Amino acid sequence: MRISAKDLGWLAVDDFCPRCFWIERHAKGLPYQMGFPGIFSSIDAYTKNIVERYFQKNGKFPQWLNEIGSAKRIVSVKPSEFKVETDNITLTGIPDLLFERPDGNFAIVDYKTAKYTGNQDKLMPIYQIQLNGYAYIAEAIGLKPVKDLYLVYFEPPYKETYEAITDGHTNGDGFEMPFKPVIHKIKREPKEISKVLEEANEIYEFERLPKGLDGCKDCEMLNNLINMVGA
Repeated sequence: MRISAKDLGWLAVDDFCPRCFWIERHAKGLPYQMGFPGIFSSIDAYTKNIVERYFQKNGKFPQWLNEIGSAKRIVSVKPSEFKVETDNITLTGIPDLLFERPDGNFAIVDYKTAKYTGNQDKLMPIYQIQLNGYAYIAEAIGLKPVKDLYLVYFEPPYKETYEAITDGHTNGDGFEMPFKPVIHKIKREPKEISKVLEEANEIYEFERLPKGLDGCKDCEMLNNLINMVGA
């Protein structure tokens, strides 16, 4: 089974459904799937380029990233190389920022274009597994030790008035949207990744469809679709 660190994170949410996970892993092309909006990929690429170009020019991160500390170098890795095989699973993914500190330790950063809501964010368990999954891969390919993991939320304006945004961020070429970075440190939990990988493999290896989570909305919709087409 091939799975990304982010997809692995879904096993950590309270409403995780083994039945849905099994179907998603075994089905080849599910119907009614919507693609990821391209604008978010563009924002991610823009953010990564801004940070990396600033570091290349100045030898340090922008001031608004001071909280993540200093770096000796940014580590560039190809997606095809940033993976690890364990038992029957190939764990993949690529962090937004991987860098080595002056003391030889490594740190990993992932960017989120969203408002930071702390532990109230229902996706936080996914992000925690995702970042620890990246650390798991990094150390497996020799980039170790990974000491620090960070989420950097880039919040779009939500408190500013439209007048303030218009006056400060509009010019003859168009307009700009300011983003405020909020940094959240993630706890390193290497043992948790091994546990979740084992759980994922156990579900994947079921010969038949496993029992779903009671009250799973996706299972309910699937059952309604099956009944509709008379399968």
